[in-house]
Amino acid sequence: MVALPALRRLVDALAGPLILDEAYVDFADRHGLELAQTGKVIVTRSLSKSYSLAGIRFGYAVADPALVRELIKVKDSYNCDVLSLAAAAAALEDQEYLQSTRTKILATRSRLSREMQKLGFAVCPSQANFIWCRRSDRPVKHIYEELKRRLILVRYMAYEGYGDGLRISVGTDAETDRLLEELRRLV
Repeated sequence: MVALPALRRLVDALAGPLILDEAYVDFADRHGLELAQTGKVIVTRSLSKSYSLAGIRFGYAVADPALVRELIKVKDSYNCDVLSLAAAAAALEDQEYLQSTRTKILATRSRLSREMQKLGFAVCPSQANFIWCRRSDRPVKHIYEELKRRLILVRYMAYEGYGDGLRISVGTDAETDRLLEELRRLV
């Protein structure tokens, strides 16, 4: 998550538009939607994460009308089908579902972060529906492979000069309990 003042400085320094990806914004404690009013920022959002609609691949952008007119000139004529539009409209109308899902994910994310820290992982603060964690004492690839062998799927990621870590999506409480139970056996 980039702080709003830093984003404003970036926007001021750019000659062209900035795309601000807010795919996970419904799990964050702040947003940059107001930057769309600058005329230089396109805020993109998705219904894949918080609305649980990854299968319809529906997203949208918020921008100054003049910028939108320019985007329309190059967009695909039929970029949304009628079923995706209907699903997206229904999802956006059901804000009660969004708030319920968000509340559950934030609570489970917080619990997962605390428990991973108790197990010796360094957990980066998260503003998404997943956490990123590493170990300072050893690589985590073996842990990843053991979890996979036990049919628990997390993502292993390694970055040159930074090390490796696990990207763990926030699941149900039962899924989180199982993950933590297996990790207690592994670490």
